[in-house]
Amino acid sequence: MVRLLIILAILLLPLHSQAYTLQECNDACAQLFPGGTVTPPVTPPVTPPTTIKTCTMPITFERAADQNNQKAAVLFRTLQDSQVTGVSVNGEVARRGRPYKGCPVFLVSKPGDQYARPLKFIVQTSDGQTCTAVSGSSDTPVGPSNPTGGYKYSKTYGYYNHANGRQAWRVPENGPWFGQQVKVVFSSGKTRFVSNTSKNCRGDNPNTCDIPSSKNKDGFVWKSGLGENGEGDSNTGTSHHGVYIHSPFGDTSTSLTIYYNGR
Repeated sequence: MVRLLIILAILLLPLHSQAYTLQECNDACAQLFPGGTVTPPVTPPVTPPTTIKTCTMPITFERAADQNNQKAAVLFRTLQDSQVTGVSVNGEVARRGRPYKGCPVFLVSKPGDQYARPLKFIVQTSDGQTCTAVSGSSDTPVGPSNPTGGYKYSKTYGYYNHANGRQAWRVPENGPWFGQQVKVVFSSGKTRFVSNTSKNCRGDNPNTCDIPSSKNKDGFVWKSGLGENGEGDSNTGTSHHGVYIHSPFGDTSTSLTIYYNGR
């Protein structure tokens, strides 16, 4: 009974007197229960957030989509419409558009050239997964350690698909945006020069920008993206209104870098 009264007195002390420290309470318990151990509360470990994986599917950023009133759109050419549930571009949540040949399309609020590079995508898929992707780089001044033959800037782009027996790129910017001439370096190391970015340029000779596709034994293609889309050799338009590039035959590069001086 005496021990119980002492315990009650200790418990009531904070209500009628000064506050006691945890150590003082532990000392009192140790006197009442010799040889006992006071176990401090255990703080549960903090679980780090799950790492978001990098997207492996090709992502096409259409600079001016017809179904979005010439504003940009995001297209997933290798997936079914139901496989993508959400997309954001540079922090802007995109809304779902009409599927293109059964593939998911998401629409954003501005033309493609109004989005800062690099483009940063967050993609949510129907299996509950989230992945991220970065397309293109910001304008990178070319320094002395990276000689490029007089070009001021460079941009790097990941490929979007394999088409017509070659790797293919849809670059958001059109040809003249890069200036009059550019150098294209594939991640394989192969290099091609374009002497007139406003034209269709084919092959490994920079001075043959008007040769027909039937004479393009190299495979390299630069299509400027100017005007309406069409299939003829002289037509420079593309569906996304930006540059379309094919790698040389047999090249398996997954990215390329364009060296340019700008307008």
